[in-house]
Amino acid sequence: MNDLRGNLSLLYDFYLVGKESSFSKAAETNHLSQSNLTRSVKILEETLKLQLFNRDNKGTELTKDGERLYGELDPIFNSLSNSIILKQNVLEKITGNLTIGTTRNIADNRLNDYISEFNKVYPHVKINILIDSATNLNEFLIGHKIDVLIDYLPHINYSEKYEVKVVAIGNFKTNFACSKELFVSGASKINSLDDLQNYNLVVPGSSRRRQLLDEVIQINNTNLKIVAEMPDSELMAKFIVSNDCIGYFIDEEIEKYNLKKINLNIDLPSNNIGLIYLKNNVNSSAKKFIDLLINNLEK
Repeated sequence: MNDLRGNLSLLYDFYLVGKESSFSKAAETNHLSQSNLTRSVKILEETLKLQLFNRDNKGTELTKDGERLYGELDPIFNSLSNSIILKQNVLEKITGNLTIGTTRNIADNRLNDYISEFNKVYPHVKINILIDSATNLNEFLIGHKIDVLIDYLPHINYSEKYEVKVVAIGNFKTNFACSKELFVSGASKINSLDDLQNYNLVVPGSSRRRQLLDEVIQINNTNLKIVAEMPDSELMAKFIVSNDCIGYFIDEEIEKYNLKKINLNIDLPSNNIGLIYLKNNVNSSAKKFIDLLINNLEK
């Protein structure tokens, strides 16, 4: 490869075009001249003696050589970009308040993943967390008591006039689980919903997770022996251990509470998680949180 010292700008221009798969979009997004981007890529291709893009009426695609080069540059420029943004935000001391509404289950098992990076980038924004039922949180969002809602999907859009925006940001996988003692004494042989009928079950109370489980039970025409409904997973975990029951958890909770997962011969629901907000009521702090979260998902 020819010496590219002094030609960092050529590599960066190539990276911008590769990221957007379009010269025009790269120019528009980054407020650059399309002709300059085209010229930079041409010079880079001549310098490397490689064709980096295929260009035709259908659009712009990376060649195999282009994909290899882009793969080398992506972590470098991403890291550099994030570092610059972080330093700029710390220096500018961007302030404000961000109020996030969510359920207890999501708060305990996933919320930290979503807010930690935001706190690093915007350390002077005060984060407020409001935990409540899904029904109340929906009302809080429409009543402008929270800026964004993180909840299970699908989300009920109360009215088109509110213009609720929903972005999928993750999911929970679910399974039945029991104590290690019960697993050894017989529960390890369970492999179907019909087998579960011989055990006492504890399940979550009214929730999206419970709704999805009920749908599976109904579709499979199975009558399970549900002896308790509980709103708190930690309480449910303690109860099933003390009473030789089987509970319904997300996978993170099974590991957290040192339980044994029961592997069934059917796929149990994945609970999708969404970021929900009102398009016309997003303050500056909430917008930064939304943008950062979506950008991280795209990486």
